[in-house]
Amino acid sequence: MTLFELPQEWVRNWIAIMIHPKWFFEKKIKGGKQSDGLIFAMVVVMIEEGSRLILVDSEYFLISLGIAVLIVTPVLLHIVAAIQTLLLRIGAKNRKGIGTTVQVIGYSIAPCIFAGFAIPSLSFLCAVYGSILLIIGLKEVHGVSLERAFLISIIPAIIVFGYLFGGILALNSLVA
Repeated sequence: MTLFELPQEWVRNWIAIMIHPKWFFEKKIKGGKQSDGLIFAMVVVMIEEGSRLILVDSEYFLISLGIAVLIVTPVLLHIVAAIQTLLLRIGAKNRKGIGTTVQVIGYSIAPCIFAGFAIPSLSFLCAVYGSILLIIGLKEVHGVSLERAFLISIIPAIIVFGYLFGGILALNSLVA
């Protein structure tokens, strides 16, 4: 794949996960390829944080964006994937490896591309849809029931979508 084909592939994956998540998780998640999910997540964070930083007129735009994309995203994605893997050990008999879990989490943040606009209803919607994608991804990739996927995704969903992408803050704004 050439450098010019990467953005097209990213957009195709984004559209597929947003419109056909069950198919996407069934067909596109492969063991040992966690880099695909990580790169996808880094691009989502780059767009989300870039739009947020532009709106707040950050003096250190490039430094802040670089830290968020190149340091914070990989570290937190792998920490949450480790937590999710521990929960999968408890709740899934035939779970796949941590690489597939990294991919599921990385791709499930697809809706959060719009979370940087700081519109509470949009941020909350992004968080809810991302949580749904996480549940679908765990169900399809790790072969667990929908109910079990829901239960074992609660803590990672709260961390990723509630705190990191501002779903809880958005909900508080909507309720207040």
